[in-house]
Amino acid sequence: MANLSKQKEAMVGYFRAGCKPEGQLTVGLEVEHFLTHTDGAPAAFEEVQAAMLALQQSGDVPLVQDGETVGLRSSGYVLTLEPAAQLEISITPQKSVGALMAVYEAFAARLRRALAPLGLRAWNLGYHPTRRAAALPLIPKKRYEVMDRYLQKRGRHGTQMMRGTASTQISVDYFSEQDFVRKFRVACLIAPLLALLTDNAPVYEGERNRTASVRTMVWNDVDPDRCGIPPMLMDEDFGFAAYADHVLQKPLIVARHGPRTEGVGRKSAFEVYPSALQKDEIEQILSMFFFDVRLKNYIEIRVADSMPAPFIAGYAELIKAIFSSPAAQESILRHYAGATVSAIEAAKLGICCHGYQAQVYGRPVADEIAWLMAQAKSRFSTPGARCRLEPLAALAARKTTLREELPL
Repeated sequence: MANLSKQKEAMVGYFRAGCKPEGQLTVGLEVEHFLTHTDGAPAAFEEVQAAMLALQQSGDVPLVQDGETVGLRSSGYVLTLEPAAQLEISITPQKSVGALMAVYEAFAARLRRALAPLGLRAWNLGYHPTRRAAALPLIPKKRYEVMDRYLQKRGRHGTQMMRGTASTQISVDYFSEQDFVRKFRVACLIAPLLALLTDNAPVYEGERNRTASVRTMVWNDVDPDRCGIPPMLMDEDFGFAAYADHVLQKPLIVARHGPRTEGVGRKSAFEVYPSALQKDEIEQILSMFFFDVRLKNYIEIRVADSMPAPFIAGYAELIKAIFSSPAAQESILRHYAGATVSAIEAAKLGICCHGYQAQVYGRPVADEIAWLMAQAKSRFSTPGARCRLEPLAALAARKTTLREELPL
């Protein structure tokens, strides 16, 4: 097991290097978009690729894999094409949500202008608005081809996850290992509430959707090795080493050796890579795990559906308020003291089955979301933050969701 020990040491070193200096929290944002023709027909890979290239500005660097341009790196963000040609923007972390949204809204305006001549439109939804997932082809990227074959044998919804879903992901800093543990546990505990609060999938598999948090339902049955809540979350020794140990010994599916992508099936990273892990290998390994909350050199909260900009802004303010305040985090940990990984998974299932009528951790979910909102609002330092939260807060007050309220 000498190799595993060296690999753990390298990965823990990577996590420690991700600790930011104590100070103002920065927040990153990733938003996925579906692109279709105006009649709802899905845009082909070549059309989405052309739209992305139409967004290229001076200084932008194309990202090429397997001989195809699948992304662009700009000074303030990265664009990538996801498995079924979802277009994702990943924005460099910012100190304020206002700055984050300025980047996103400028991009969204440019995207609309680029799509119009191509007869295309973008959708901010949690699930594809017009088609069943199986009808959506994968883009020509070997990583996705290998993942697709593997995941179809692991759960019932791998096809839907890869082709049919789109998310809003928020990343936050951690300042130390202790700070990471506290924030990671808090994020996992509130994940079921965040999933309901951001539910925005009015269509599922081409039909009107009546199920709450259908993206959560999909992700719950993809692959137990790499999805859901990390099983060691509440262990006494949970930390960087425990997270590294877990991901290094689970099936990796895909490995990269320089520019070459290789399918490795159920071999673990420990079996695939040599004893000394390089940074790019560590990042490849971490990218193959899709927990509701994921550790890289930041904490990534992955449970929200793709949403229109005003609701993204409110969600980002909610996350920033909670994760900027150790007092808010400690309050959440006390509030849910004794909750287990099984309790979190039960809360997710309850929300999928019952929406705002669900019970989570033995309490009505509507009350818990109202309590979480109050935790955030009490820690806002600017009127702008409260204003940006309002559209999302209004939904919660009405005990309803974007899925139920927004017309397509």
